[in-house]
Amino acid sequence: MTNKVALIGAGAMGGAIGERLLATGNRLAVFDLDKAKVEVLVAKGATAMASAAEAAGAADYVILSLNSAAIVRRAVFGDAGVAAGAKPGTLIIDMSSIDPDATRQLAADASDKGLRWVDSPLSGGAPKALIGALTLMAGGEAKDVADAHTVLRDVAANYTHMGPAGAGQTTKLINQVLCALNFMAVAEATRLARRTHTAMPLTALCAEVHRLLTAAGLGGEDQAALMEFFQRKEDGK
Repeated sequence: MTNKVALIGAGAMGGAIGERLLATGNRLAVFDLDKAKVEVLVAKGATAMASAAEAAGAADYVILSLNSAAIVRRAVFGDAGVAAGAKPGTLIIDMSSIDPDATRQLAADASDKGLRWVDSPLSGGAPKALIGALTLMAGGEAKDVADAHTVLRDVAANYTHMGPAGAGQTTKLINQVLCALNFMAVAEATRLARRTHTAMPLTALCAEVHRLLTAAGLGGEDQAALMEFFQRKEDGK
């Protein structure tokens, strides 16, 4: 069965998602304030819509690919937004990377209007989207997350239900923390390999944390003691 999908946001990431959805046989209605971005997808078979409301009215699934929680809210609940045109029970799939707390409120507000919500931020970028190899982290009701996969399987190689609304965004945030720290560590270590006596701010911070860990009486433990150390700090001990 052909899926009827509305895409709100046709930037670098949304455009790649839209292109892949078209290539895998989905019917795509697209809206973006930048008409040039819309035309790129129209040339590949999408239908341009005059508003987010009009796009949502032509679809069973609405995919959002936007830059911030404020823009997501405006696109869904603002004038001529998704909620104004969507049929009851329409599933909104937010593939933006936004705040988990904002996502939980958006999901609640959508539910009040008879709409369903899944947050499904991504890892992999546009190149992976174009070949259907994204990694997606989904938050929402189990039945809605399963339904979202009807469409998202065309763009993702890995799709995991992380928990209730906002859990996908929380997982993406954790992923970004790990990526940022790992990239910095690799850059610092590479610089050291090329030149000794180089500045190593991340290593210096790590050493300071370990000195604090030792002062807390955990110096004889293995690296896993860092978890206990941070838990103690969180508990105010």
